[in-house]
Amino acid sequence: MVKAVLLLCVALHLLGPSASQTCSEQREALRTLRQVQKLLTDHEASYLRGMRTLSRRLNQLRTHLQKEDGKDNCPPLKPPRHGRMLGRKLNVGHEVHFLCDLGFHLLGSETRTCLDNQTWSGQAASCTESPSTTNTTLLRPAKCSSFHGTQHCTCDDGYVIQTGGVCQDIDECSLFHGSALVKICVHECVNTPGSYQCVCPQGYLLDSSQNRCQDIDECVSEQSACAGGQTCVNLYGGFTCVRPECPKPKHNTTYMKTSAYQCERTPCHVGSAACLEAPHSVSFHYIGVQSQLPVPRVLFTMTAPRSPGDGQRFTITRGKGQRGLEVRQAGRHRGELILTKQLTGPAEIQVDVEMAEMSGQGFLGRHIFTVTLFVSQYPF
Repeated sequence: MVKAVLLLCVALHLLGPSASQTCSEQREALRTLRQVQKLLTDHEASYLRGMRTLSRRLNQLRTHLQKEDGKDNCPPLKPPRHGRMLGRKLNVGHEVHFLCDLGFHLLGSETRTCLDNQTWSGQAASCTESPSTTNTTLLRPAKCSSFHGTQHCTCDDGYVIQTGGVCQDIDECSLFHGSALVKICVHECVNTPGSYQCVCPQGYLLDSSQNRCQDIDECVSEQSACAGGQTCVNLYGGFTCVRPECPKPKHNTTYMKTSAYQCERTPCHVGSAACLEAPHSVSFHYIGVQSQLPVPRVLFTMTAPRSPGDGQRFTITRGKGQRGLEVRQAGRHRGELILTKQLTGPAEIQVDVEMAEMSGQGFLGRHIFTVTLFVSQYPF
């Protein structure tokens, strides 16, 4: 539009109503007009290229910012049915809270926190309908008798007498909910007429006390479905299938698997310094732990498979400072991996601990212990 207006103005100026213009002057005016048109066309093309470049850069910047915003975030949570969720931020350290509508009570965690490993603490929240006080299954007639003109009424265990000689069920789950002194169920409590029932999450069974949850060892009970070559490792509330692999050949150094969880270095070629400096052995260890386990606690003890030297030195070489894990010397030939900070699951943590064999002449060799922790989402 701007180009058209400019061309029109130039045309009117050059080709205006002047009877005295000669043919040569008109040809010169047309030549000038075409030059102006070409100049305006070039400017317009340059402007459009600049706009496209600017638009592309803005899209790249928007995509980059969206990726940056997504870092260190936990996956989105949805409010429970018949309830609400307070808080929308998904950043590490932020909390969300759950409330249930009138007539419903909350199962799971009332508050969940976005953890450093980008998972949510606690258990998924859901709202279940509260038992109605008028439910006929929770009411039954009292047992009454008369003595010397006075009527006495009693109720069965789990019921309390109400006006009109009616026995009302006692909701033990609500009565002891949130009590710090009495916890009748370690996980979920379901009220029943005259009593209550404890329920465990998947992967657990009620123990003999009928209020605590006991882990099911799927590896022993043959409930696992590990593929050929894999080994079943029992965890709290589940299991996992593992198949440790030896380090790949590197710098004339190769390893041979001597058991399901250990690899040994093959003999080194003469003069191969890189091979001699590589670990003599690499072993793999898998440990299941409960969430919020009391600390400090010894998780794993390491000893030398052979001890020709004067002693061993233990250090964490990978995963150092990983969420409260430390290693300490527990004797000349023994080291311990210590949990010094409570862990909240579900989480998977892996560290490499090096055991260096020492003698009066110096360094003799080293062994690597690869320890993987599977932290359950439950504290039992």
